[in-house]
Amino acid sequence: MTSTVLASTDPIMIDHVRTLALAGGKLVEVIESANELAKLWPTDQFIVLGADMVDEAVGLPKRHNLAIVHWQYGALDVVPPQLWHTALQLGAEHVVALPEGDAWLAERLTESIVERGALGRMLIVSGACGGSGASTLAVGLAIAAELAGKNVLLIDGDIHGGGLDLLLGAEASVGARWPELIHTSGRVSTETLLPALPSPHRVALISAARKVSENPALPAWESIINFGRHSCDVVVIDMPREQMLNKDMWAPTELECELWLVVPTRIRAVAAAAVALEHCRNLGVHAEVLVRQTNRSMSAGDISRALGTPVRAVLPEDASVSVAAELGELAGGGYAKACSSLFQEWWT
Repeated sequence: MTSTVLASTDPIMIDHVRTLALAGGKLVEVIESANELAKLWPTDQFIVLGADMVDEAVGLPKRHNLAIVHWQYGALDVVPPQLWHTALQLGAEHVVALPEGDAWLAERLTESIVERGALGRMLIVSGACGGSGASTLAVGLAIAAELAGKNVLLIDGDIHGGGLDLLLGAEASVGARWPELIHTSGRVSTETLLPALPSPHRVALISAARKVSENPALPAWESIINFGRHSCDVVVIDMPREQMLNKDMWAPTELECELWLVVPTRIRAVAAAAVALEHCRNLGVHAEVLVRQTNRSMSAGDISRALGTPVRAVLPEDASVSVAAELGELAGGGYAKACSSLFQEWWT
């Protein structure tokens, strides 16, 4: 039996894929029925699933070695969002728009996909208490990384927080969010998920949504984090304090990352930070403190002495930052410069 199967009834698609395969010295077996597809689905063969037969695969279990092909009739013709959603459910490596994606498909038909080399770096930002400004910092760092020429994935860890996309003015942007990804598991390829995500300001974003959703299980977190580190230079996670304190809820057992804890200059926030840092030590997670200057009567030095740990940086207090966040606009001025400096220092 041949190593590649094409499931399609579209004669143009069949002829085109066969031509690509023959150019690489490969043969393609064509199947045209749901029964044939179901029989071959559990095998290890590479299946090229035509968009015309995607509905026949809905309900089948997620599998590896799968690509979905969609015929692009014009330069402005885009892959329908529902097709990306189905591809994620089925575990597809890529949704290929032909003929634009000929090179990718030709390579995949003849050899294995080469994974991205070095893993991206990951930074988790959390707050000592509610309203600490951790989400604003996470967004600011992600934007700073993108402006520095890095490929960035920003992950909203607060599943019930209303959506980090609001801070980026991207609440109306089309794309997959956590409710569509909570059951993700295993390998998720760059070619499948990245194009399916909203990308405000050229930052790939996995955000919560404005609807009730269950928490992602550990396999989903592992899958998304591994996807991010294999696909991007930088992964920034905005992690709420409650979830940050339970590592098994959100990260693989052995996770290489850095955690920054934002502490406002308020007594209760400092007390909460002391508890959070103790939990982090018990979990074997190293956390660094960043002070957000909200009260002039308390200095970064005061907080450092109270917590018994150095302060990595002091974030400037700027009223315009809160105004920008409410409007879904990016923070500018001194805050943006501070984020840029923090990122450059961390990256180097």
